[in-house]
Amino acid sequence: MGSSIILKLLNVTHYYRNQQSKKWYAPFGYEAEDIELNNISLHIYEGEALGILGEPQSSKEVLGSILAGETKPDKGKYILRTDLYYGDIHDKHLHTETVQDLVAQSVKMFPVKVNDHKVSQILKYAHLADKSDVQVCQLSDSEYAQLLFGLARTSHSSILIFNQVIRHLNEHFFDEAINLSREYIEDNLTMLVIDDDIQRLPQVTNYLAWISHGQLRKEGSIRQLLPVFQEHEKDRQSLTTEEEHETFDHDWKASRSHMPELTYNFKRVERYNHAKPPVALTRFWTLLVTFTVGALLMVALMFANLGVIPMPKNTAQETIQNQQAHSFEDNLAYGVVLDSHITLKGLHHTSNRQAARYSLLTITGENSKHYRVEIDGKHYQIAKNDVRYFDPAGLYEKHSRETLSTYMGKSYSNYYEYYNSHLHQQHKKVTDSLVPEKGKNNRLVVPVTEQPISMLFNDENKLTGFVYPMTDKSKLKQKYDIKGNTWIAKSDDGYYIADLKHNKWLYIEL
Repeated sequence: MGSSIILKLLNVTHYYRNQQSKKWYAPFGYEAEDIELNNISLHIYEGEALGILGEPQSSKEVLGSILAGETKPDKGKYILRTDLYYGDIHDKHLHTETVQDLVAQSVKMFPVKVNDHKVSQILKYAHLADKSDVQVCQLSDSEYAQLLFGLARTSHSSILIFNQVIRHLNEHFFDEAINLSREYIEDNLTMLVIDDDIQRLPQVTNYLAWISHGQLRKEGSIRQLLPVFQEHEKDRQSLTTEEEHETFDHDWKASRSHMPELTYNFKRVERYNHAKPPVALTRFWTLLVTFTVGALLMVALMFANLGVIPMPKNTAQETIQNQQAHSFEDNLAYGVVLDSHITLKGLHHTSNRQAARYSLLTITGENSKHYRVEIDGKHYQIAKNDVRYFDPAGLYEKHSRETLSTYMGKSYSNYYEYYNSHLHQQHKKVTDSLVPEKGKNNRLVVPVTEQPISMLFNDENKLTGFVYPMTDKSKLKQKYDIKGNTWIAKSDDGYYIADLKHNKWLYIEL
C-alpha cells in the first residue's frame, strides 16, 4: 500500500469573486466579509468514500471545485497525488456539444486507454443511446446525472468527485452508485460526494465532513455526525422570521469573516471597526509603498551588479550527489517518535529543532534513508529508524475504546470524554485550561497538570491526541497476540498505538 493521504487541503481560504468591491490586486484587496471559505484543512484517504454536506449557502460546492483542482484557493495548500474525475451537475448549461461528442472528448482524457467502442458502450450504459445527437445542455438533470455517472464509472480514475449528482439519479442508477462506492472502498480507491440529499448520502459514503458558513464545522463517522447535522437542520428550518434567521448560528457565521492571519495581532482593529481607515486610503498607501520598495530594490540591484563580470558556475560532483541525496518523493503520512528525543535537521534552512518522545510528525516525503517532515510551515529531515511510521489507512485491527479500556490507566479512560472534548483546538486555547506554566510552551508534547497524561500537537498546532499509562501489558500481548514493541488499532474515532516498551498508550484522532 502506498501513502494513505491522496488529497490534502491545508489552511485553504478562498474569496468571493462576484462582489462589486473586488479589487484587482487580490487577495490583498479583499475584506474579511469577502471570505467564502475560511482556513479549511481536510485530508482525503485512500479507501475512503467521503460525503460533504452543509446547509444552503455553506460554500460546500466551492470546496468541491477546489478539491477537483478547477478552482485555485487564494491561500493555503492543495496537494493531489493522483488522477481524478469530477462530475458537477451545474456544468450542464456550459455544454452546447452533442452527448456523443462530449463522451468522445471525455474518454480521451481517461487515465486508462479505452477501445473504439467505448463511446457507444457509455451511451448505452447511461440509457442515452437514443439522445446521442441531442445537445448536452438540453438534457434533464436526471439524464445529465446518468451521463456523468457513466463517464465516472468507466474512467477508472483513482478519485471520483460528484457534486449534486447522486440526488438526481433514479433508483436503478442510485443502486449502481452504492455498488460503485463499495468497489472503490474495497479497491483502496477514493470517492467524494457533495450532495443535499441527506437520505442518500450516507448510503454511498463511510465518512462525513460538515461545511457550515464556509468553514469545516465537524467531521466524523456517519453515526457521529449525521444526527448532529439533522438536529441543526431541524432547528434552522423551524425559523419563521427574518430576525430569527439573522440571530441563528450567529457566532459561527461571524467566525467566517475572521481572517486567521489577523486574529491575534489585530484584535483592536476587530473590536473598533469604526477606526478602520477608508478603503481608498488603504489602496493609495498600499500602491505607494509597493512602488517605493520596488524602486529601491531596482536601484540596489543596479549598484550591486555594477562592474561585475558574470562567471560560469562550476558545480562540483559532491554538490550534485548531495542534491540527489536530499531529493524526496512525495508521501503523506505520519511518524511517531517512540524511543527518545530526536533532532530534526532543517531542509533549505539552517535551523534544527528537537522532537521529544511521542511527538507526532507529519511526513510529506521520503527517500531511501530519510523522511521529510513539516512543522510550522518549515521542512526537516529525519532518519527513518527514528520514528514509527503510521499510515492511517493501513489494515489495522478494529477495536472499540470500551474493549481496550481494560488495559488503560484510569486517569484517562475514566475522563476520556472531558479530555477528548479539547481535541482539534489550537495550542494556546488548550494549554490555558489544562497545562501548568511549566512546559506550557512546549510545541509538540505538553504534560497535563498533575496527571500522567501528555497532549500531542500536530504540524498545524492543534491538539491531535494524548499519551497515558498502560496496564496489564502481558494480558494485552496475550489477548491480541502482539509480538513487537508497538501495536496499532483503529477505533470509530481515531487510532490507539500501544508502546509496550514504555508501557504507554497513544490515542490519535486526525
